[in-house]
Amino acid sequence: MARFELGLWNAWLLSLPFLLLMTFMVGLKKDLIKRMSDMTGYTAREKFFTVSASISPYLFIVATIWVPLISLPSLLLCGLLTYFLGLALCAASLQVIIKTPPGELFTAGPYRFSRNPMYVSATIVFMGICLATGNLILSCYLALAVWLQHFMILAEERICEEKFGWVFEDYLIKVPRYLFIV
Repeated sequence: MARFELGLWNAWLLSLPFLLLMTFMVGLKKDLIKRMSDMTGYTAREKFFTVSASISPYLFIVATIWVPLISLPSLLLCGLLTYFLGLALCAASLQVIIKTPPGELFTAGPYRFSRNPMYVSATIVFMGICLATGNLILSCYLALAVWLQHFMILAEERICEEKFGWVFEDYLIKVPRYLFIV
């Protein structure tokens, strides 16, 4: 049964470093938030999924305030390892975004293996938190967030095809949407 209680040793301890990393890295480049939130050319449906998917991580993070870490050492360790792997991938992905000039396609670093390493890394971070808490409700919420994210990604890909043309089409052929999954 999923437990919810306010406490010092709750999953917020894992959410906080992720949130700080994102805030710090995004703060390094002033135009980054504007670039990341641009929905020019999106349909109303695409805007709905993009806004919903963009809000969902914050709701997940808020929920971790009330979710205690699991007392089962093996599951906690597995969750922590997954979490730190996702955090490292997230930092590497953000670094590429920061270094790539505006108007250029992200193709370096983790973007050589996934067209969406930011989303993949955030999902891995949140999967780690789900494992470290053993909380089924958080896991179900993560599944919903990933579903919303998928439709946001489809919208982004449509815009990138329009913007970058054959360069993006070639990238689509060479690099999977997620990790190992087209």
